[in-house]
This record gives sequence, structure tokens and C-alpha cells, in this order.
Amino acid sequence: MHALDRQAELALHRAAQPVVVPVEMVRGRRTSGAAFTLACDASGLEDKEICFALAEDDKPFDAGTFSRIKKGGNTLPADLLAMFCKVVGNTIYLEWLAYQCGYGVVMLKSEAERRAELLEEQLKEERIKTAALMDALRGSR
Repeated sequence: MHALDRQAELALHRAAQPVVVPVEMVRGRRTSGAAFTLACDASGLEDKEICFALAEDDKPFDAGTFSRIKKGGNTLPADLLAMFCKVVGNTIYLEWLAYQCGYGVVMLKSEAERRAELLEEQLKEERIKTAALMDALRGSR
């Protein structure tokens, strides 16, 4: 079990701030450490918060290993890549890795559809609230 899965119980985790990073900036990183660091920095989270969220079975992610990954001396284990992207709220590191092999990253259609449905539902709720507020304003005149 990852620490991120327990976040609702602990209420200690700050969510990463979503940010759009130009693809040129991602591809321009020369090393994996630089791409990893960009992904961490873009999240707005501190290193220790990311390490905590990457913990498995209450065993913290080693801060020394994390530091060596940022310096390019180590690499993130592949089985933690999806969790890392979820924790930092971006796919910068994944995109950089794919680009090094001549590939790009695309979201699976099912995930895109899920997100679109969620956004459509939120928009519908906001429209209902807006209509109710407009009716209340019209009635108070």
C-alpha cells in the first residue's frame, strides 16, 4: 500500500499544483536527473513530501536515493513511475523518458473519456448553481 492511498486517513498530504510545462522545456533537459528535478519542482511540493507519498508499506522512500535521482546518479524504479506521476501531478519525467527513445506520451482514450465525463458533470452542477443564483437575484428586485 502506498502512502498516497492512505492520504485521506492521514490528512497530511498537500496535493501537487497542476501546471503546464512546455514540451520544449521538458525535452530540453539533458539528463534524467534534470527531468526528474523539473517534475518535482513543477509540483510545488517539497522533496520530503514526495518521499513520504512514495513510501510503500510504511517504509519511507530513501531520501538519499531521492537526492541521487535528482543528481542523475540513480534512476526512479520503473514500478514507482505511475505513483510518482500521480504524486507530483504531472508526467514530465515520463515524457522525458519516452522522448529519449523517440516516442511521445498520449493519454489512453478511456482515461480521457473519464476526465471529460467528470468535467461535464462538474459543469452541469455549476450551471444549475448559476441558474439558481440568477433566479434568486431576479426575485429579490
